Amino acid sequence: MRTWVEINSENLKYNVKMLKKLSNDKDVLGVVKANAYGLGAVKIAKILNDIGVGFLGVANFEEALELRNAGIESKILVLGASFSEDFKEAEKEKDIHLSVSSFETLEFIKNKNLKLPIHLKIDTGMTRLGFNINDAKFAIDFCLENKLNLKGIFSHLSDTDLLTDESKDFTLEQIEKFKNIINNHNIEFIHISNSAGVTNFSEYIFGNLVRLGLGMYGFSGDTKDKRLKNVFTLKSKVIFIKETLEASFVSYGRTFKLAAGETYAVLPIGYADGMKKYLSKGSYVLINNIKCPIIGSICMDMTMIHIPKEKRENIKVGDTAIILNTDIIDSLNIPELCTWDIMTSLGRRVKRIFI
Repeated sequence: MRTWVEINSENLKYNVKMLKKLSNDKDVLGVVKANAYGLGAVKIAKILNDIGVGFLGVANFEEALELRNAGIESKILVLGASFSEDFKEAEKEKDIHLSVSSFETLEFIKNKNLKLPIHLKIDTGMTRLGFNINDAKFAIDFCLENKLNLKGIFSHLSDTDLLTDESKDFTLEQIEKFKNIINNHNIEFIHISNSAGVTNFSEYIFGNLVRLGLGMYGFSGDTKDKRLKNVFTLKSKVIFIKETLEASFVSYGRTFKLAAGETYAVLPIGYADGMKKYLSKGSYVLINNIKCPIIGSICMDMTMIHIPKEKRENIKVGDTAIILNTDIIDSLNIPELCTWDIMTSLGRRVKRIFI
C-alpha cells in the first residue's frame, strides 16, 4: 500500500463510552455524516451498534439510504433540510427520521398525511436551519394539534470549541433559549449538545440525547482532548530519496529552497488524497520517530519532506511515514487548520484499515 488510514476500533469504542459518561449517561446519537467524517460510515455504524448506539445521524436522505442499502438497521436522523420528495420516500422506510425547519414543510406533511417520524429543528443562534425562537411554540403546537409523528426537538450549539468568556456566555444563552422552548412537552428525543457541548459544557447538558461526531475520534474542535484516545492515523511510505547537488527550489511556485547537500524524500500522498495544501505551512511527518518537515507546495499526488542531515542514514525508501494523528494535528500552529476539513477530505485512494 502507498497511502492508508488506520482506524482503531477499540479506541473509538472507548471514546464513545467516555463521552457518554461525561454526558451523565445520556443516550447517544452517533453522527456518521460525510462517510463518518471520512473514515467509512457503514463500518463505523456497525462498531457503534456493537456498543449499543442504535441511533445514527446523517446530513441528507441519500446518506440514510446508503446505510439502509448496506444493511444498517439502526434508527437514522437526517440532520439537514430535505426536499418534499425525500419526505415521501422516507415514508416508505422504517425508522428514518427527518428534521423539519419550516411551516411549509409541516403543512406538506399534514396535507399528504405522512406518518414518518420528524424532529423539529430550532434556531437558537446558529443562524442556519431551524424555526425562529418566536415560531418554535407554534410549530410544536401545530404538530400536536394535527397529530404529526413528532419524535424529537433539537437545536445546534455554534460556539462550543474556543471557550472564551464571550463564547461561553453565548452557548449558555443558547441552552437557556432551548430550555424555555421545551417547557414540559413530553417529546421522546430532546437534544442540543454536540461533541464539544459534552466535553466543554457537561454540567449544562440539557435533554436526553447527545450527538457525538468529531469527539468520537479524539478531538474537541481542532485540539486533542486528553480524556480521549487517538482513533485515526494517516500513513504513507517513502517512495523516493535524493540529495541536492546545488541550492534548489522545491515543488510548484518555488516557495521553498533547499541548500546544496540537503536530503529530501517524496511521499505518494497529495491533496487528492486529502493532504491539505495548507499543511505545507508548518506540518511534518514522523518516520522511524524522526520529525521531517513538509517542504514546498503539496502536489496533487506527492508531498516532499526534508530529512535532517544527522538522520539521513536512518530513513530509506519503503519506510512508513505517520502523516497525521491527534498528536500531530494538536501540535500544529497553522491558522487554516480544521480537523473536520482534514478528515472529511480523505480521498478514495486512501485505503481504510480497521484495527
